[in-house]
Amino acid sequence: MAAPDAEPRRPRRVAALLGFVIGVIVVVSLGLLLGSQLGWFAATPASGAILDTRPKSRFSTQELQGQTIYYVTANCASCHGGPTGGDMMDYPPRHNSNGHTWHHPECELKQIIREGGDEMTAAMRDTMAPPGAPKMLPFKDRLSDADIDAVLAYIRTMWFSYQQDAQAEVTQTYCGT
Repeated sequence: MAAPDAEPRRPRRVAALLGFVIGVIVVVSLGLLLGSQLGWFAATPASGAILDTRPKSRFSTQELQGQTIYYVTANCASCHGGPTGGDMMDYPPRHNSNGHTWHHPECELKQIIREGGDEMTAAMRDTMAPPGAPKMLPFKDRLSDADIDAVLAYIRTMWFSYQQDAQAEVTQTYCGT
């Protein structure tokens, strides 16, 4: 008797492929569900605004005032970013723990905010800024000294404690306060 022509086992291949695809869908769905519960996929507003999603209860009154100025009144976040992201070498510089703002004494930061920069920021712009990068605007006509103090208080909340300590030491050395 002649052997029948062997049919390929397509039904088993199809079932295995279907099982694999369903398995991938289940794993990805569970990952997305877990990620959303852990806040890995924080919603970004349609306007593209950068938000600080940390609880308001962790801020002092001055820091909350600074936060409002940082995001609304002076819109610092549009160039300098929020509490996460960025890099030490970004231009304009990030003010969070990934940036280098904490390396500068408070008196210098106040001068930069009031006047829109100084010799150091001009040199930085010349060497680091990409073509068409925004230039720091002076805020002396828009922000009071108390407003500037509040903004700097808020910016410090984005730093690690060792960065806050280092900046306080640099401030003491160069500003005498």
